[in-house]
Amino acid sequence: MELGLIDVVNKDDKVIATKERLKVKNNEIVRVTGIFILNNKNEILLQKRAAQSFKYPNHWDCSAGGHVDSGESYNICANRELFEEIGIKTKLEFLGKDYFKLPDGRHHFISSYKGTYNKEFKLDKTEVSDVQFFSFEQIKELIKNKEKIHPGCLFALEKYIFSN
Repeated sequence: MELGLIDVVNKDDKVIATKERLKVKNNEIVRVTGIFILNNKNEILLQKRAAQSFKYPNHWDCSAGGHVDSGESYNICANRELFEEIGIKTKLEFLGKDYFKLPDGRHHFISSYKGTYNKEFKLDKTEVSDVQFFSFEQIKELIKNKEKIHPGCLFALEKYIFSN
């Protein structure tokens, strides 16, 4: 995980500042992406964040995702994160963009995507400790059993995956 420059945006998602990632305050809004990869069985790939992750270590999360670099588009970021974290390239479908406040106080515009992939993954073990395909029912069981799931992932799952 590189900690470079990211854009701080207003409630209209317009850039108002550029800062080093670690210097962004909790009340400032930044851009992130979340990608869901499905296989031919319509199962969803979730990644388990590495133990050394900056936030939410050892939590299940979207298949891939991360902060949008300064000057980068959401789409470019989604494709970059997909390749960096799990080593794949695939066509992505834009699902939507939402303002989301995390329980830890941070503010995000999250742009969500989905794609299909049925081959092997090459994990960046500094960011991802494991990946696993889950059926919708299995993910709902994880939620019911209060498994550790990143809140941004949970939000996007409920809005874009389970609602369809």
